[in-house]
Amino acid sequence: MDIGVDPCPTPTSTDAATEPKERKETAASILNHGTSTQTVSAPRSKKFATYDDSKLVSFIRKVQPIVEEELSYGMTPIFDCNDNLYEPSERYRVCRHQEITLRNLIPDHTTDDRNGSTAFHVGAAAWLSILTRDAPLLVVACSPSHEAWCDHFTSIITVFCPKRDRYGGSVQWVELSSNPVKACIESLETNPFNRDMFAGGTVSGDVYIWHYEMNLRNERNSFAELHSETTDCGKVVDMAWTRYSVMSKSDYALLTAHSEGTVIQWRVGKTIVKDKIFKLNVPSAVGKALILTQILATSNTEFVAGCDDGSLLLCSTTQLIPLGMASTSERSITSVVNGASSTVASAGKVNFFAPGTIELKSHSFSVTSLQKIENRRQELLISCDLTGEVLFHDITDSINSTPTLIIKMPLPFKTRIVCTSDTEYIFSPTGNGLLELYRIGSGKVDTVEPSLPLKGSPTLIKMSANGKWLITGTYNGTFILYSVTMEY
Repeated sequence: MDIGVDPCPTPTSTDAATEPKERKETAASILNHGTSTQTVSAPRSKKFATYDDSKLVSFIRKVQPIVEEELSYGMTPIFDCNDNLYEPSERYRVCRHQEITLRNLIPDHTTDDRNGSTAFHVGAAAWLSILTRDAPLLVVACSPSHEAWCDHFTSIITVFCPKRDRYGGSVQWVELSSNPVKACIESLETNPFNRDMFAGGTVSGDVYIWHYEMNLRNERNSFAELHSETTDCGKVVDMAWTRYSVMSKSDYALLTAHSEGTVIQWRVGKTIVKDKIFKLNVPSAVGKALILTQILATSNTEFVAGCDDGSLLLCSTTQLIPLGMASTSERSITSVVNGASSTVASAGKVNFFAPGTIELKSHSFSVTSLQKIENRRQELLISCDLTGEVLFHDITDSINSTPTLIIKMPLPFKTRIVCTSDTEYIFSPTGNGLLELYRIGSGKVDTVEPSLPLKGSPTLIKMSANGKWLITGTYNGTFILYSVTMEY
């Protein structure tokens, strides 16, 4: 930077009639390269006096080195209002928002022998459509442990509705209604293409589908049961929704994963029917009994199944091997589809198929989480096992059996995780009501503590579709809600 420092010429006349020159150039003209300093005078006003340009030049000569040094450091970071030193990557603020408890809602469930209180071990939840202030409806259920079968005859799902406080500054979830089910629900899943529709699966193999419609006259009757059916394929361990076909926007496909290595595809449209039954197997170990733990639909023709032995199976519904027809023992069938394309026979017969299967890199222990993320035109399949080993598979064009990234999260065991959409953080609930925030880039772990220590090993964590809410649980019937905000 060059600055002219020539002395200012002295006035040739000093009589009283001489007026200061009007401002015709901006003050920035002082910094013209290689020219003499121009005289800049104040406008005609009694509030201003004539500038002493020699002092101004002297001041700029002193300030220039300081300004240049400051500019060399780059932009000064803007700290938050609490003066926390916040790293650029720490964009997520997770705060405990509310605790909701279900332990008093199910009177006939088994009790803990030590203190006589209801002992819930498994939690399920589903975030539905947005209702107010970016807060969606919430459906929850919990279940005690089951050694062989479920004999809880008053099992329910409970719907919570977000309500704004009187000043409109915050929301609290309050109970809206409860719906009875035949057995304990351990899986709930929202239809991502119609977030007013959700499904639930029980430990006895029952499958339910509900729909929410705003009923202003009687809000408690806003939920309608569209379908319920009992299967004989074992416990429903997980569920996933997808389009029935790319050509149909009104028909959906619900995949229910059952513990005995079976996946049922349901066609959900004007009628709800059982479409196909898939029997899964590991290509490298034909005949080996499979115990499914997770399922994720990656497209309308492919899904990934996670197994108790750590296997990850990519299954294609376009490459099916018929296994024949078998009779079913369902006690409640709502409807069947007529036509040549139907795979449900009118006499209660269903076609069994073996889907085309590719083995992905397996985990060493039971798969506890499956998630699909779309980030910057890249699609990722994320899987996690009980020890906290996380595999990232790139499925943008085709699925490669070799993961692009492997992460080893520290103990304790990870019963369930959820990854943020930008793949910066992994959230995981732990014992005593803690929520772990694992930063993928650095491996740093932060925790969010509950208001009071809670007992239990949570098996649930779900993030709302807008990424602003989390729910974890259950801690003996208590669920914790968190608010998630991003710092841009």
